[in-house]
Amino acid sequence: MNTIKKALAVSVFFIGLHWAGAQTGTSSQNGKSIEVNGVGNTKTYSSDGGNAVIAGVENAITINGQVARLTVSGSGNKVYTDKVSRIIIEGTDNKVFYNTAPTKTGKPAVSITGVGNGVQKR
Repeated sequence: MNTIKKALAVSVFFIGLHWAGAQTGTSSQNGKSIEVNGVGNTKTYSSDGGNAVIAGVENAITINGQVARLTVSGSGNKVYTDKVSRIIIEGTDNKVFYNTAPTKTGKPAVSITGVGNGVQKR
């Protein structure tokens, strides 16, 4: 129950930032690592097997190429990627869309914590 209260408090905070019109954050790509933090970012990156971390609210991120591990946290983020091995989602209403995974099943390993999060093959 305590975890749910914390998740709700964080979500309310981030949603408040969004409603206040905050379009802030940082994003970077160093070598194989992609990192996006903030609110309302719309970005496209290329990856060749590195890791990606997306955190914040209402970000729309496209990653062309292969991602080894994709971590998404916050609320209302949407991430589109071609190929991903592992997906970790925390928070509320985050969505990840992928084309394939480099596994026998063609599906990535998925870990989801929170409410309304989802992973979908496109």
